Amino acid sequence: MRLLTFVQWWAATAVSEERVATSRSMSTVSDAEKFASKDADPGAMKRQAVSREFRERLSPHGEFPPEAGRYRLYVSKACPWAHRTLMTRALKGLEGAIPVTFTGYRLDNLAESFDPARSHLYRGWDFTEASEEPHGFEYLDQVYELAMPGYRDSFGTSRPMFSVPVLFDEKTQRIVNAESGDIIRIFNEDMNEFATNDVDLAPAELREAMDEVDALVYPHVNDGVYRCGFARTQQAYDTAYEQHWNAMDALEARLASSPFLCGDTLTLSDIRLFATLIRYDAVYYSHFKTSRNKLIELPNLFRFTKRIYNMPAVKSTCDIEFIKKHYFGSHGMLNPLGIVPKGPSLADYDGGCA
Repeated sequence: MRLLTFVQWWAATAVSEERVATSRSMSTVSDAEKFASKDADPGAMKRQAVSREFRERLSPHGEFPPEAGRYRLYVSKACPWAHRTLMTRALKGLEGAIPVTFTGYRLDNLAESFDPARSHLYRGWDFTEASEEPHGFEYLDQVYELAMPGYRDSFGTSRPMFSVPVLFDEKTQRIVNAESGDIIRIFNEDMNEFATNDVDLAPAELREAMDEVDALVYPHVNDGVYRCGFARTQQAYDTAYEQHWNAMDALEARLASSPFLCGDTLTLSDIRLFATLIRYDAVYYSHFKTSRNKLIELPNLFRFTKRIYNMPAVKSTCDIEFIKKHYFGSHGMLNPLGIVPKGPSLADYDGGCA
């Protein structure tokens, strides 16, 4: 019976087309939809897209106006998608305007979430190590249900999605946004009156270059490591691995002539890439089998990662031991005994860079 559960976990990795089609409340598509895997192999991993109900922006004249202290950010320090929002919040100096609640490191019952008879066991991230959860909740599913009663049932037999990050409106008790790509733009553009750092992480003159980079980084690096790790056939893995390393080689070449992906300016595109690279040697190289090279063997990507890591606002958001505990402790299908490796640490990333 346990084996059947794992098979179901591997087989049901995408939200149903019907659910995506019936939840269109915004005109723009999410990154998961825009850069969805085109691999027809049945063993290829397909990432779920965030429901359109949870993809709103802040607007002075809209339902969710910019206000300090009104919106709470729910994140896991382990999750790279959530990590990008933490970094943007810190780089903009929004810590005083946007309170944060951290989850624990475990995601239990992932396999069971795809078994209709046992999906009730899956509740998303827990709050056992939460710094502050104002509702007294134990699991993230309670936040989603508070914001939209009946949310779990709306998935039918599909896997319920209780993901981080979540930007939650304390005033209306609703989720404003649960798509990381949206939230980092919200923090960069919609909360400037409360930011203590005058920095634009998406300058208009760099938007085209950023879009070009994101189209490479999201599918083949951010999601690419997951497509390698969660491939269910050798062919699907081989395809994802090749695409991943083609992208890594292209990025290594791109960074030979500039400190950041779009020149001399740190942008949201750099933050997106960094969140994957800082986890690379400690997790993805072994756990997700991306093991052609370690990051420390790629001089330009390593220098790039080291440069960003040593920014005080960024360094404070990185917890590699917590990250390792999540990946090696939560993915029973990849690491059945749950043994967490001792190394590596982030010691190699400390200090300045040329």
